[in-house]
Amino acid sequence: MSQPPPVDPAQIRSQIRDKLRAILGALDPAFAEREVATRLILLALLTGHHVLLLGPPGTGKSLLARAACRAFRGSTTDTPDAPDARYFEYLLTRFSHPDELFGPISIPGLKEEDYRRLTDGYLPRAEIAFIDEIFKASSAILNSLLGILNERIFHCGRHREIVPLLGLIGASNEPPDPEGGLGALWDRFVVRLEIGPIREPERFLAVALGTLPEVAIPQASRLTRDEVLALRARSAAVVVPPEMRHALVGLRAGLADAGIDASDRRFRQAVELVKVAAWTAGRDAIGPTDLMLLGHCFGDPQRDEGTVRMLLRRALDQALLPLAGADLAEAWRAIASADTAEDDSVKHAYDRRYAALERFEAELAHAEATLAQERSTILAEVESTPWLVEVPARLLGIFMNAQRRLDAYRDAARRHRDELSGLDLHGALMQRLKLAQASPQVTDSLAPLRADGEAEVALWLCPPGEEPDGWIPVSTTGWLLFDAAPRLAGRVQRKLLDRALAEGRPLDDATAWHTTVLTLELDEAAIFALGSDWQRLQPFAVERGIAPGSPALAALRALSEHLRHSGMPRLPPLPPVDLPEPR
Repeated sequence: MSQPPPVDPAQIRSQIRDKLRAILGALDPAFAEREVATRLILLALLTGHHVLLLGPPGTGKSLLARAACRAFRGSTTDTPDAPDARYFEYLLTRFSHPDELFGPISIPGLKEEDYRRLTDGYLPRAEIAFIDEIFKASSAILNSLLGILNERIFHCGRHREIVPLLGLIGASNEPPDPEGGLGALWDRFVVRLEIGPIREPERFLAVALGTLPEVAIPQASRLTRDEVLALRARSAAVVVPPEMRHALVGLRAGLADAGIDASDRRFRQAVELVKVAAWTAGRDAIGPTDLMLLGHCFGDPQRDEGTVRMLLRRALDQALLPLAGADLAEAWRAIASADTAEDDSVKHAYDRRYAALERFEAELAHAEATLAQERSTILAEVESTPWLVEVPARLLGIFMNAQRRLDAYRDAARRHRDELSGLDLHGALMQRLKLAQASPQVTDSLAPLRADGEAEVALWLCPPGEEPDGWIPVSTTGWLLFDAAPRLAGRVQRKLLDRALAEGRPLDDATAWHTTVLTLELDEAAIFALGSDWQRLQPFAVERGIAPGSPALAALRALSEHLRHSGMPRLPPLPPVDLPEPR
């Protein structure tokens, strides 16, 4: 006997997706402003979970349930002309008897001392059920109802009957009384929806005038039980990526802080729901578009919907921080720490800071590219998923918030680069040395040098662009003689004039004082060298014409030590990053 050909998983998924498109294409025109409800009811039934519809009478809750039933074929046969799935509908009152839901007691069974019910045509045999005013269930009904909802088993005496229920749709005008003992029943509904009156006038008129078409789902487009079971089995293998796990943990913490009950079982069932959503959308991993559906799985939709959606967006916002450059925070801090190495050279600190800034800017560019790519991916997911009617504003808000974060980092990086480019190292150096030489001990030691102008000068520092009258004499002990500079320059010039007179040369031929003194241009390289250790300063000074072993070289060494002890000119601090708060 030949074996049947192997089943192609891709073909199964494609076939189911085609049927879902046809089903939703038939449901949407038949209902006004119920696109979200039809999708979530259908998704819950596919997953094997239950739906609660909250709203006033006359808003089409029972019509939605009956229409959902037409999306499935009965389990008795998978032939093209198979009947609809077995449907059970009932309106509970405070006086409803278990017989009305579970079937009458079998009289022949009682005669045989065998307590059992005749369940054919009642809830224990239904594949889809609609129970209106479900929270009016009496305790006698409630226990059996919970067993059917939880375990798909109906207990009657010593009999256990397997219930083929795909899902139950409950309806009520309002949530149950918290003190009424119905908390367990309330928790069994994974999807909770508020069904209100139609808002748009044109769609209201279409309902009032009866111009909406009837639900017409072709038999060939209805889902078979085998397809539903195959869908559930394959959806179980859908992956939950790390960022989506992080979002689930964040949502759970947010719900707890908001005082909204969210049991571990509810989260497990909600994850099953979004796995089915992802698989039927053609993906093997849960994404943000799937988690958006969780906004209908927690709290009271009439009271908590806004809070749950805000918490969900915040959880996704934090989970998607890598898209907004979560690593940028560390890279940003690394810029400031780049110039704190053991090597206290200003040049090396300056170079390290620039290199760290360039690494940050490269990481920022990568984050922006990643965010743009992910945004395109998410928009493509929205187009491919059958479960979202439009792009949720809160989902777009996550990407807008992420882009604002990147913009804040880019603005701060640009400001810091401008600060580094315009950094006045010479001014900072002079300020540091003036502060160092302002201490009483140093002031007393420099007083004679400043007073008599006879101090021994080792060399003169020439700030860039300064005329000779702005040059700074350096004593042999490495101190800058700011105040004594004019007198020291005058002393040099007088010696030149005296020599010219002694030699009988015309005074016009006397050499200007600044052409005869030993100088060092105080450019950026010199500042960097002065901020380095002796091993770096010495070869630099010799290269600039300072003779080894000379008083000038000793003065530079002393000046370098004074400078390092007083605190080298530091690079500017990082500007603050004005990061937006999650909305």
